[in-house]
Amino acid sequence: MMNISNREKWEQLLPVFSELSSLVSALCDLEDSLTVSASKNDLEELTRLVSEAQPTLLRFRGLEQKRVKLQKECGFAPRSMTEFLTGIPEELREDWENPIADLQNNLRRFIHSRENADRILQVRISDISQQLQGQPEVSFRDRRV
Repeated sequence: MMNISNREKWEQLLPVFSELSSLVSALCDLEDSLTVSASKNDLEELTRLVSEAQPTLLRFRGLEQKRVKLQKECGFAPRSMTEFLTGIPEELREDWENPIADLQNNLRRFIHSRENADRILQVRISDISQQLQGQPEVSFRDRRV
């Protein structure tokens, strides 16, 4: 059985995880929009998206700092999600199931979005490199060969 103070810290931590999950989802949407804009070479849209993302990124950073602080106050500052899951007090695990599942899904989605963005970036770098070398631009179908 945990003490009241520790329980309060865990209860303060729960909405932090929920909001982090929402922000990761928003960052996924941003990453997808950036990917589309980069693939279209739309510099104006890229600039707009990056500017609009600043408050979300700052909020994410602040929440992440709050998460670390609260986890330390709970006496549990793990290095991995697995360690964290095993540290959730038994009587609170049911409350944590959905927020943790949502966060894990959004983190997987973010990784996928990031990988897509990296692929688009590599294609754009290849195009620019060829243009700098004076070679004609290669069409999409030619890249598969």
